[in-house]
Amino acid sequence: STGPSPVHDPKAESIGVTSVTLKWVVNDSASDTYTYRIEVVNGTDGTPVENVTSSKTRAEITGLIPGTPYNFTVFAVAADHVTEGEGSPIHLYTRPSPVLDLEVESIGVTSVTLKWVVNDSASDTYTYRVEVVNGTDGTPVKNVTSNGNRAEITDLIPGTPYNFTVFAVAADHVTEGKGVSKDLYTRPSPVHDLKAESIGVTSVTLKWVMDDSASDTYTYRIQVVSGTDDTPVKNVTSSETRAEITGLIPGTPYNFTVFAVAADHVTEGERVSLFLYTRPSPVHDLKAESIGVTSVTLKWVVNDSASDTYTYRIQVVSGTFVKNVTSNETRAEITGLIPGTPYNFTVFAVAADHETEGEGVSIFLYT
Repeated sequence: STGPSPVHDPKAESIGVTSVTLKWVVNDSASDTYTYRIEVVNGTDGTPVENVTSSKTRAEITGLIPGTPYNFTVFAVAADHVTEGEGSPIHLYTRPSPVLDLEVESIGVTSVTLKWVVNDSASDTYTYRVEVVNGTDGTPVKNVTSNGNRAEITDLIPGTPYNFTVFAVAADHVTEGKGVSKDLYTRPSPVHDLKAESIGVTSVTLKWVMDDSASDTYTYRIQVVSGTDDTPVKNVTSSETRAEITGLIPGTPYNFTVFAVAADHVTEGERVSLFLYTRPSPVHDLKAESIGVTSVTLKWVVNDSASDTYTYRIQVVSGTFVKNVTSNETRAEITGLIPGTPYNFTVFAVAADHETEGEGVSIFLYT
């Protein structure tokens, strides 16, 4: 008798990591008496792997190696279990395993570097596809291909959520493993034009500029550090591009560092810092210790804890005459005055930067 016809249309019904389900069509009138032999050959080196027998026009082949090429040949076998039709071949790859330990190696403002591990024996033949999706609205951004187990994704938007999905791809550049995903935010840009809007005795108001397109989702962390000994004082959070920092010590140096923070409240931009002094308190109990013909000695009191670092500026005004006298202590002798003339003396405490001054306190008197 003639053998069975070759099976036709052999195809993969499903492809797994270590298994493949094949199906095919047989039109012979005697086909309900047939069985089927599937010969499995490793496509990498041509070694026979196994023969699988099936009584139906489909078969699941298990125990395969991930990401590996296989040649499957399906033979219809007559009822005598000996007479075979001509073989019908199908060639395919099993899927790679999902990547393991997907991690973020670094996060930048417009780039992210991911890394992962793959343990499959065929992994030296793999490439990897990284699918990038904008997490704000779910739009696909791009696909990046990598030959190694890391990838740098560039040209991203600052301070924006992204979903990265990594697929291992077999050597046919088609068969992919299951995707493994990571959600994260790029870093916001650093703030710019950081300046003091106002400086008080125990408070400072800072303002800055932020141009990122995602900036309406940002908050800002202001790190306050004592400039005297570098001890952290506190962190202040602001939802706008300005912040008032209160509870500070008069006449004291502070370092204010502003970080833009993405909507996850975790991912921060690079630091931008501003160093400044709070204003000294106004001096009090300003009085004349003595009044001479051409000189006046003034004295005053200062209670600020930082006062041992202060100097004092005494502004002397009479009509259009103005001069400034500097003192290192809480008294000053002003000489070279004109007898019997009215003078206005204003004393300002000056912080250790020789620039930041407290509010002036005045006394009016005649020589």
